[in-house]
Amino acid sequence: MSREQESLWLDDLIWDGQSIYLESWACRITGSLDVAALEWTIGQIVSRHEVLRTRLTERAGEPVQIVAAPASVRLAQLSCPPAELPGALSRIVAEPLDLDETPIRPWLVRVSPAEVVLVVQLHHAVIDDWSLNVFQRELMHLYTTRLLGRPPVLEPLPMQAGDFAVAQQAEGLDPADVGYWRERVRAAPRSFPIPPDRPGPEDLPHRAGRHVLTLGPELGRAVRAAGRTLRTTPFTVFAAAMAALLWQYGESDEVIFGTPVSLRGTAAVDGMIGFLCNMLPLRLRASRATSFRELTRATRAEVLGAMAHRTVPFSHLVRMTGREAEDGQRPLCDVILVVDDMSWEPFSLPGLTAERIHIAPARAKCALIVSLVAGEDGGYTGLCDYDADVYEAATIARVTGRYAALLAHCVAAPDEPLGRQQGLVEQPGGR
Repeated sequence: MSREQESLWLDDLIWDGQSIYLESWACRITGSLDVAALEWTIGQIVSRHEVLRTRLTERAGEPVQIVAAPASVRLAQLSCPPAELPGALSRIVAEPLDLDETPIRPWLVRVSPAEVVLVVQLHHAVIDDWSLNVFQRELMHLYTTRLLGRPPVLEPLPMQAGDFAVAQQAEGLDPADVGYWRERVRAAPRSFPIPPDRPGPEDLPHRAGRHVLTLGPELGRAVRAAGRTLRTTPFTVFAAAMAALLWQYGESDEVIFGTPVSLRGTAAVDGMIGFLCNMLPLRLRASRATSFRELTRATRAEVLGAMAHRTVPFSHLVRMTGREAEDGQRPLCDVILVVDDMSWEPFSLPGLTAERIHIAPARAKCALIVSLVAGEDGGYTGLCDYDADVYEAATIARVTGRYAALLAHCVAAPDEPLGRQQGLVEQPGGR
């Protein structure tokens, strides 16, 4: 296994089947769908990408991945009335996936004679956001060529996920990278300073909830303009605003939160489906006198440092803190920020109306994940997944709403000290 796969596999052993790493890709399809062509299409994708027909297991005491031979794929099918669809989809994405058997399970939910929902359930150990784009693109191409009776035109893959894992393990970790992170996580502060609404059950993992945050086109344009003015990326602007929010809610002069970074970077892996990303912490310092411009500059330096040393797995960083078993969960990054600025090709299938849908996860990975997805109108949709056994929906709505307000204020007045923006955050403790 790759180091990242091994980390998730070990976590699943701890959760004993209650994996927090179940992902999904789903779309609503209206019209006359050729189910046989769809099954063939998914089968071709699974055959093309070895990781989708790979067992993650143990052999001779070592974690390994074993590639199975290509085989036909059958869609698990069920029917349900429209009113029961949300519940059915939630149950599907919560179904356990045994990595010792298969990392993928496709479902077809028939809502009416002319409407279905395709749900592809996947384990995060074989997929990342980039891979979902590859999956979607190949699904459109293969289904279309099958329907039209044309041969597919897909370039052979120069590398498979197993090849990547072998090369990664052979290379080992750079001591300079390990040393960098040992200093960055030493005496790390708590990640999420928002007081819990309730202690939550002792059993893990916890239930997940979802709040949708809308950042309109005007704010999206303001963030991109601020990025140009401050000579950085929109992600850095979003991250600096998250640091400001956590600083204002907290009591320490330091904040820490996580963000996923890609391990891709060569043409050999661009078209490959696999789990080629790592979670890295961003640790930042602020004070009442710090301006957003200064915080953005510091965030940019922190992001560049993290990217330069991105190959050390998050599980290694957690162990460096010596706190991995505390409270039964990982304490290093309880807040995660994701910014998806990828230019996704619009999903479409010939003769059908197809629409991507996003299904909320069943289990919480951490206290709060804010995933900002760029829209065609220039704005962003924030899918905010949170620990619903600890936080009320109203609390998360208030916190993420304050984040939006703080972001708008900071990009409009980047030289104003953070201490003058206290009115943008209402909290019982903190500053």
